[in-house]
Amino acid sequence: MKHTRLHLSERFPDLVARAGLSQRAFARESGVSFSTIMGLLHPELHPGRRGGMQRRTAWRLAQAYATIARIEPEAAFQLLIVERTVEPSPGLSP
Repeated sequence: MKHTRLHLSERFPDLVARAGLSQRAFARESGVSFSTIMGLLHPELHPGRRGGMQRRTAWRLAQAYATIARIEPEAAFQLLIVERTVEPSPGLSP
């Protein structure tokens, strides 16, 4: 059975920079740890993670970006978050 995982858009670093913040400052604004953001941006450096993020984390990031960029939270979510369909590994249930 296929399911989806939420990931940061490849544009995330540029969007945050254009909003005038470093990624560390954005982490503080969003209430999401900088290490979590780095793990989401560079999953290849964190092989023990399953990948993706919880929907709650995605919305925290979107809410913070919406406030900073002065846009609607739904628009911020669409800019920052990508939903990818994945198939579970053989022998594992979702």
